[in-house]
Amino acid sequence: MRRACALLFVSLLGLTACGGGSDDATSAVPSTGAPTETEPPAETVAPVETEPAPDTTVAPPNVPDGAVSVGLVEWAIETDLEVTAGTVTFDVSNNGDFPHHFAIARGNSYEELPQSGGGAVDEVALGDDFIGRTVNLRSGQQELIEFDLDPGNYVFFCNIAGSVSHAAQGQVLAVTVG
Repeated sequence: MRRACALLFVSLLGLTACGGGSDDATSAVPSTGAPTETEPPAETVAPVETEPAPDTTVAPPNVPDGAVSVGLVEWAIETDLEVTAGTVTFDVSNNGDFPHHFAIARGNSYEELPQSGGGAVDEVALGDDFIGRTVNLRSGQQELIEFDLDPGNYVFFCNIAGSVSHAAQGQVLAVTVG
């Protein structure tokens, strides 16, 4: 009987030690002042070789030959000023620090495009002259986008709005498609 009580006591003590406790960082286990026994150091084991962790970075899209490279940076669009008419693939990269997107409208200049508050281009008022745009790209992101462009004049722009839109801050570029 005595052995059963001792076993019960040790079991309860073990459960109490493993049970949930307070998340209060100020609680501490009182010290008895007596030194505790330490276990001898474990044997040294040679490291086991493992496979390298898989690369989880997102690969850039496969850029087709002839794609027009477009770099978006704060208040500028970097690309060729002349583009060949037809189906055009744009390889758009946000090389800036802020989110940007790449939009295209038929027109001679940004100043001639219909604008709303803050200098954003009014894409609805453009009607069929609005060709399209990418999604908003965060810094370092890239997107391939394809448009069918007839010969003529176009404006490339970032239309992210605010009190002053990115386009109004100069992130526009007049381009000739021939």
